[in-house]
Amino acid sequence: MANVQIIKLVSGEDIMGEVSDTEIDGKAFLLIEKPAVILMMPKPGDENEFGVGLAPYAPFAKQGKVPIFPAHIISVYDPDTNLLNVYNSKFGSGLIQPDTKFINKKVLNEFK
Repeated sequence: MANVQIIKLVSGEDIMGEVSDTEIDGKAFLLIEKPAVILMMPKPGDENEFGVGLAPYAPFAKQGKVPIFPAHIISVYDPDTNLLNVYNSKFGSGLIQPDTKFINKKVLNEFK
């Protein structure tokens, strides 16, 4: 499975994509493939509640790969299952991971 993570940039943007380390001209970079920016959007009809949306980040990048200088990164972290599923359905592999909190533990115990 791809290493899909969220990158928090010093600009305040949250970028999600398949992350790996790379080197260009002897300098280390974090390479993000199939990058998407995470956007907070108000839910229709309620200004006090927000949802999450994804939009392409650097859509004109060659081969959909964007190198990021380490100095521009605040944090790198794993997305929760719901956001990962949204990303995979729109930008990634298309694979959806089940949310384990909804799996009936009794059913799982019967298959052990």
